[in-house]
Parts: sequence; C-alpha cells; structure tokens
Amino acid sequence: MSIQGYPKEATLKDGRVVTIRPLANSDFDKLYEFFQALPEEDRLFLRHDVTDPEVVGKWVEQINFDRAIPLVIEDKDKIVADGTLHLDSHGWARHVGHIRLVTARTHRHVGLGTLIARELAELAAKQDLEKLQSQVIEDNVGSVKLFEKLGFKVVAVLKDLVKDQKGNKRNLAIMINEVADLERIIENWIQDSMIPAFRVPDDGVE
Repeated sequence: MSIQGYPKEATLKDGRVVTIRPLANSDFDKLYEFFQALPEEDRLFLRHDVTDPEVVGKWVEQINFDRAIPLVIEDKDKIVADGTLHLDSHGWARHVGHIRLVTARTHRHVGLGTLIARELAELAAKQDLEKLQSQVIEDNVGSVKLFEKLGFKVVAVLKDLVKDQKGNKRNLAIMINEVADLERIIENWIQDSMIPAFRVPDDGVE
C-alpha cells in the first residue's frame, strides 16, 4: 500500500509550522531520540519499552503499510509526535482500526495531539474503517482525556490486565469511537476555534 498526500505542513496554535509524514526506514535516530526525551512518567504507560533500541529498530525496519500506518510529526527536523493506525485486513474485526499516539511534552496544549488524531482518522476513512479503538492504561489520565475529547468512550475496563514498565499491574481501558463521528468532531473544531492549528500553507498547487 502506498500512502498518498505526504509530506504536508500544518500550523500549530502557537504559530509553529510542523511537517506530517509517514515513518521511514531511515528514522531510527530521530524516533529513538524522541522516545528518550519523553519523561519517565510518560514512558511508564507505553505498551513497549522504548528505551530499548531493538524495539525502536524493529519499528523502523519492519514498516508494512498493509498492517500498520505509522505517522510522525516533525518540528525543525525533530520528531515531536508519533501515531499509528493498526489495521486488520482479515477476520471479524476488519472494519475496526486501532490507534496509538504519543506527543512530546514540549508541544502539548497547542493542538498537536488533535492534529495527529485527525490524520489517523482521515487514513481510517480512506481504508473504509467504521470504528476506531484505543487501549489506554486507565491511570494515564492525559491520554484518556484526549481520547474522550475526540469522542471516544470507555466501553470496558479490564482490571489488572497489563503491567506498566515498572511491572506494576494496571487496569486497561478499552475506548471506542465511530470514524464518521471523529471526522465530524474534528471538522467542527477546524471551523471554530481550532482553525489556526490546522491551516495548511497554500503552495499554489491544488
């Protein structure tokens, strides 16, 4: 599968211009640096140990857009957000996509999380997906609030199902949203107060 329409630019609410593009095989150094810069409390809730270079290495070496579409957002050649739409082309959940996203602390509260969520929603719509799912540790309040802001609802909480990076058992929240609802919510933001965060500079090409 080829991913069309990238790279592209968008302007955050604070005026910074960022670039959105698919992850590339050459991105190991940038992606590893991004994860190492995350505070420990943020890495604690991630599914994988991103301090392990082998973990990050596999992600950039084994890119397969038929199974997962990873996007990154760059600010001045540094990755500041990472998001992935996971696909299941076969089986009874082939209409459901799974999304994960992480943003840098230096770029929060400026529309970055919403920006990458919008991109993932657009990709989901192009794949004819109907629903999006996110699995979030219940104690990760920031992520839960972001997904709730995007219209996701907690449909189940599985007690002590997962362990954080320190080995502590945590509850896993399963959050679901309709792709069409997410697109509508984000478009309403664009038309209202979020317009500056999503303005794509006009390059004269339609």
